[in-house]
Amino acid sequence: MTRSLRSHSSRILLIYTGGTIGMKESSSGLVPVSLEDLLEQLPDIDAFPVELTLVSLDRPMDSSDLKPEHWVQIGALILKHSAEMDAFVVLHGTDTMAYSAAALSFMMQQLGKPVIFTGSQLPLGHPRSDAASHWMSALEVAMALGPDGLPRVPEIALYFNHALYRGNRVRKLHAMGFDAFDSPNYPVLARAGTRIEYAEEAIGQGIPGQPFRQGRPAWFPALDQGVLSLKLFPGLRPDLWEVALHDPTVKAVLVEAYGAGNIPADGDLSELLRAFVQRGGHLIALSQCVGGQVDLTRYQSGRRLLDLGAISGMDMTFEAALTKTMHLLGTGGSDFREAFGQSISGDLG
Repeated sequence: MTRSLRSHSSRILLIYTGGTIGMKESSSGLVPVSLEDLLEQLPDIDAFPVELTLVSLDRPMDSSDLKPEHWVQIGALILKHSAEMDAFVVLHGTDTMAYSAAALSFMMQQLGKPVIFTGSQLPLGHPRSDAASHWMSALEVAMALGPDGLPRVPEIALYFNHALYRGNRVRKLHAMGFDAFDSPNYPVLARAGTRIEYAEEAIGQGIPGQPFRQGRPAWFPALDQGVLSLKLFPGLRPDLWEVALHDPTVKAVLVEAYGAGNIPADGDLSELLRAFVQRGGHLIALSQCVGGQVDLTRYQSGRRLLDLGAISGMDMTFEAALTKTMHLLGTGGSDFREAFGQSISGDLG
């Protein structure tokens, strides 16, 4: 469904996917409302010189129900309107917003225009809601131009609780607090107070192809979901993973290791992972820690993963590593190890 409001200078497409920001109470708890119901609650935007076009997924939903196919739908909407729109704002549930933002950063490259994800911890209709502040600030960021007249933040980013984060560097860390998101290994792109202060040194850095070109973006909708996550914990039984790691459709395993990438000296686990790699599978070493990075050479226990042929996830978030893996497996045609170790959209380094 599409709806256009007002006619001013900046043209922005607002994509509504559902999530808490547009929910209402029901007998079974909070449920997403339709785009029409959302329109009745959105704050007046007369203060902004903007032409706002609104579109929603066919069925707005709780973000825990979103799947890779919905990332493709969001990206396709952006692609469809990439020529006539100046920027994009995506209203999204908080639970999987970091996954969606990271996925879009790999699927849609060289857009050259802002794509700002935002949501809220309380619905728009709640008296203490953070929703209005978030979406209005996201709109302001999307409209912002630099001294050269080009977009101030030509990235896929996420705005929440007065901070703007790179989309593939952010994680949800709090289920209840308004400070739900953080970017542990990359500085914020902007902070909002009485005005929005932009971190020029962080915006666009590490993204190949900078400065961005204006034009039709590179679009990679193919995603391979043959990916598993193995989170280590004391007492893990390797035999419980044997069937999964012998499944030929499993092509990559994200090993959520301890600390800097350490695994226990368990022969059964090592042999299981070694056999997986020998069959052509990819092991990606990540840290369970929120901040810091993987260093497989620091400890003997880290070298075990290195000896198994694991690829270091370096300082990537789990969300970015997962979606980057799906993207690389889906596109194919390149050396996976080499491609994973390179920054595609400022996702590592």
